[in-house]
Parts: sequence; C-alpha cells; structure tokens
Amino acid sequence: MFGKYSYLAWMLIFTLIPIGVLWLRYPHALWRNRHVIALTACIAVLYQLLVDPIAEKWHAWFFDERRVMGIWMGNFPIENTIFFALIAVAISSFVVSRLSRNK
Repeated sequence: MFGKYSYLAWMLIFTLIPIGVLWLRYPHALWRNRHVIALTACIAVLYQLLVDPIAEKWHAWFFDERRVMGIWMGNFPIENTIFFALIAVAISSFVVSRLSRNK
C-alpha cells in the first residue's frame, strides 16, 4: 500500500495517534514529566541497539526490503529504531497520564 514507506507509515499511524490523544488530554502532566518520557525512549533505543542484532542473527524476524526506506543501522532499518522510541513514548505517556489521574 505504501511501498517502501509501509513499515514507517503503519508504525506512525498506530503510535502517533494514541500519543497525540494522550498529550491533548493530559498536556500539563506529560509536559511536567517530559524528561522521564524522553529518558524512557532513550533507554528503549539503547536496548534495541543491543538486542536487535542478536535477534536478527537468530532470524527471529526479518525486514522486507521492499517495505522499508532503505536506511539501515547495522542489520536493521531505521524505522525499527523509530518504532522502539515511539512505543516507549506511548507507554511512558500512558503511565504518566494514569498516575496523574490518581492524584
């Protein structure tokens, strides 16, 4: 459907919409905790940089070169790093929003 942008497009659709909803609904709590959210994303990317090469070597999954942009970091596409960062932002934003509701 999106050709070489398929992985990127679907990932952005399914991560940015929930992140946007959370940030629109809980802007003050999330902004106050933006450093925690950013740190969580950095830790997730570091984790990915350590374990993804192992998973790729074990053939745990593969990336169809027709569905990725073609920018590679070692043996995985840049979209995978973006995915890890955005999922971490989504989860940490959700946790912060839930914790702020309970106060």
